[in-house]
Amino acid sequence: MDRSDKPPPSLGVIEELSRLGLKVTVLKTAMELDVFTTIASGHQHLEEIAHATQCSVRGMRVLLDALCPLGLLSKSAGSYALTPAARAYLVRTAPTYCADIFLTTFKNRERFADCVRTGKPGIDLTAPEAEHLWVSYAAPYLLAWPELAAIVRSRWEAAGVTVQAGSGAHVLDVACGAGVKSFVLAQADPAVRVVAVDMPKVLGVTAQIAEAMGVADQVSYQSGDVLQMDLGSAQFDIVLLGNILHFFPPNQIRGILRKIYRILKFGGLVVVDDGVLDEERCQAEQVLLSAVFLVNSAPDGEFYTFSQYRELLEGVGFMQVTLYGDRTVTARKGRVWFIFLHRARRWYTRGKHQESV
Repeated sequence: MDRSDKPPPSLGVIEELSRLGLKVTVLKTAMELDVFTTIASGHQHLEEIAHATQCSVRGMRVLLDALCPLGLLSKSAGSYALTPAARAYLVRTAPTYCADIFLTTFKNRERFADCVRTGKPGIDLTAPEAEHLWVSYAAPYLLAWPELAAIVRSRWEAAGVTVQAGSGAHVLDVACGAGVKSFVLAQADPAVRVVAVDMPKVLGVTAQIAEAMGVADQVSYQSGDVLQMDLGSAQFDIVLLGNILHFFPPNQIRGILRKIYRILKFGGLVVVDDGVLDEERCQAEQVLLSAVFLVNSAPDGEFYTFSQYRELLEGVGFMQVTLYGDRTVTARKGRVWFIFLHRARRWYTRGKHQESV
């Protein structure tokens, strides 16, 4: 077939991304103008909403109409109303209001080119002043926890952490956020005890979610920084590190893992529930896109491959490092003699390999 006879490449993916970008623009604009709170306060007609938000009637009409097929507004006889999702999550006075984290993220994306040029993030979600954004991130799960709970139960089961395997476990949930990931273990076994660690205001939300999930009596709370925490030694059966290690460079991760190793009992399990990159860093779409958010939101943010996690975990003494699916990595703390034997085998294997080369 002659080259000139080949069909031209499709514009499909570019057009699809352009349409997605328009949807984000509509939502971002509505958040910036506080449209949802305005409607919730009683302004339901176009002219009223435009006047309350100090906007043009024509521009507001186009914005409000575009929000309808997105499932955030409904319209009847010229009157606009909030859908349940908008009322729950986008009205400023709602306890589950979460627009702050999304709006901050949307605005920060517009500065991504500067991040690529300079290597410096537009915001720093690891800074203490970002605490209110993490509250915004956790708040929706006051309502949405059942959906997340169903997902994480399947992850725990895939990793072999069942009711029988984790019976009566003492669990440490580091940077717990909503806490749902560890609370499902407490739901499954009344003997499970959880220590939830995060920033003070975030823990206020976490405690409410524990109440909603019926596990409040099984949970205690400790505010603190993952880099500074000190919880003694051999205290826990399971340590959960969910969506946290990617904020740190390898040298700090090693320090965190050494602490985790120390506070785990022998045979204890560390669970890294985080995005894991494919080894070539070109196929794991969700993680690769999350890396765009991360590099622009944290000075040292980085996602890691399974081989990198295995090296980090084994480097501080963990064994049986295993990847389940595309995100959950587990490892166990072995006894000293077993660790020595394991390392001796690795050294011997490396030596034999070098001899063969």
